[in-house]
Amino acid sequence: MYRKKEEAGYFTVEAALIFPFVMGIILLVIYMFFYKYDRCLMEQDYAAALLDGMYRQDMDMEERSKQILDNIEKTYREEYWAWNFSPAQVSYDFRKITLSGEGSIRFPFKGFMFWNRGDIWSTDVSYEGKYVKKMFVIRTFRKIVGGIK
Repeated sequence: MYRKKEEAGYFTVEAALIFPFVMGIILLVIYMFFYKYDRCLMEQDYAAALLDGMYRQDMDMEERSKQILDNIEKTYREEYWAWNFSPAQVSYDFRKITLSGEGSIRFPFKGFMFWNRGDIWSTDVSYEGKYVKKMFVIRTFRKIVGGIK
């Protein structure tokens, strides 16, 4: 009977060694989910803002870049779970607008960060839109349709 009590204790020791590892893996998976969700949402918001700004035919490039930045600022930031933004940047030249930005999430434990700087997971996004006049599209389409006959 004394032997049975000694053998029953090894489950407690194994659980004490394995439980922190399992909880760390679960926490890592949860934070990876937060990171992926917020990164995808940021990419969609930046792409939508750029498309909306490029669609405006009545504005010049400077007005369009201001419109794009306004659209980025109006995004629903409460939809993001744990995301920190850096300011968006818009640059433009003759017929091209480039929108770029960066976001990050802070991981609570530094021990899991073998591949990144400290305890921050970050990503950057960059989209480029080329301005095409509607009349150019219509004329090109008519040439294509005329050549098919």
